[in-house]
Amino acid sequence: MTAPQLPSTVLLLTPEDDVGLSAVIRSGCGDCRIHQRSFDLTEWLREGAQANLAGVLVDTDQMSLGDLRVIAASLVSRAHVWLILLVGDRGLAGFEQLLDRAKTAALPKPWTPQGIAQAFRRIQANHSPPGAFPQEFLDGLVEGLRDPLTSISGYLQLLGNQGNENISALVSPALEAASQLSAQLEFLHLAAAELHPHPDSYDLKNIADELVQYAARAGLEVEVEVVSGLRIEADVRYLRAAMQSAFLLLQRFGSGGRLLLCVQQVDGHCEILWRQEPLAGAPQHPMPPPPYLQDLFQRLCRRIAAQAVVEVTHSNIPSVLGVRW
Repeated sequence: MTAPQLPSTVLLLTPEDDVGLSAVIRSGCGDCRIHQRSFDLTEWLREGAQANLAGVLVDTDQMSLGDLRVIAASLVSRAHVWLILLVGDRGLAGFEQLLDRAKTAALPKPWTPQGIAQAFRRIQANHSPPGAFPQEFLDGLVEGLRDPLTSISGYLQLLGNQGNENISALVSPALEAASQLSAQLEFLHLAAAELHPHPDSYDLKNIADELVQYAARAGLEVEVEVVSGLRIEADVRYLRAAMQSAFLLLQRFGSGGRLLLCVQQVDGHCEILWRQEPLAGAPQHPMPPPPYLQDLFQRLCRRIAAQAVVEVTHSNIPSVLGVRW
């Protein structure tokens, strides 16, 4: 039997329990487990040698030169582990060996979300895996596809206004397909681009009202269950994109049953979820969603610094998709 694969771990070697730093690092490194604490040699010798270690952030001002050299020696044979050094008054003297690593970035204190994002970009640029697409390529791809898609939608609208019922019957589904493609391009751009986060406090009821209107424009009536007064901290661009992408995924690959939008609080966590009635029996010819759609949804959730909720029925038919704080 194959042992289950452990999630990757990121160590934040800082003396303060900085929730903001943990959230920013989590948004940049995916589904990793974040461990934040002061440096301890015994703990480092245990955790620093683990195969699932993905990265380390070090507050260099709070560590002795000897401890920094221990970290440098431990990472000599671990080129895949990224390293971000927060550097303050002490400067860089004495641990130049750490700076020689390809996947190391030095960041002046105090840290900022923009600075952390730039550090990740430098690390990725210095050590991109074979076949990886650079950010400039993804940005150009999205923009290059968006312009002709806009033109196609414009021509379809002109055709639909000709007053010919036969043409209109063909144009309407084509416009809907173009609209979905345009939305997915926007979601891809948000998930891939290094945009500066702008979190704010939002009432989830207002977000739910927006989503109901979004579903109505797509021709789908949604039932709503909302607990009033639930507020969350998030960048609404990512939250809106995550929930809209979840809607499209259920619309295309769900059961086709009644759709419910639910805002609730469970075990101290706020949630906003799409729920769809499951099929009574197993489908004869199931069509699972392509993996990239669920991955896109989960990437958008990580940009919110929130948990993606995904439940399926009959092995691969999505039934519940949403976000949990």
